[in-house]
Amino acid sequence: MEFNATFLVSAISFLVFVFIMNKIFYAPLTDIIEKREKLVDDTLNEAKNSRDKASGILTERENKLTKARDDSKKIISSSVEKANADSKEMILKAKDDSTNEINSKKADLAAQNSDVQSRLSDTVNELANVITTKILG
Repeated sequence: MEFNATFLVSAISFLVFVFIMNKIFYAPLTDIIEKREKLVDDTLNEAKNSRDKASGILTERENKLTKARDDSKKIISSSVEKANADSKEMILKAKDDSTNEINSKKADLAAQNSDVQSRLSDTVNELANVITTKILG
């Protein structure tokens, strides 16, 4: 195997070709690939962060809804209890008022009854006197 100047020129031209190809073609291509990998990694990390954030917001929303439901149930039950207590109080007051009214009317009727009976008794006595005076005299 003989080494002459052609081999040396071919080797040098190959090295120059490789150097030029590396600078012109492979370096930009490698940069583009690295940028895309970085973009994909950044997008993936951002998506993970957004998903975690959304999960946190969803959990917080569920907690707030649960708390709101519990609060509304407490408010409703306390309102119902208050309304029941008020209605019982009103019923008792109405019963007392009606009992007092009935007792008052009974007393009035009893007084009127005794008054009517006394008047009737007086009238009967007068009539008896009139009749006896007419019969006797």
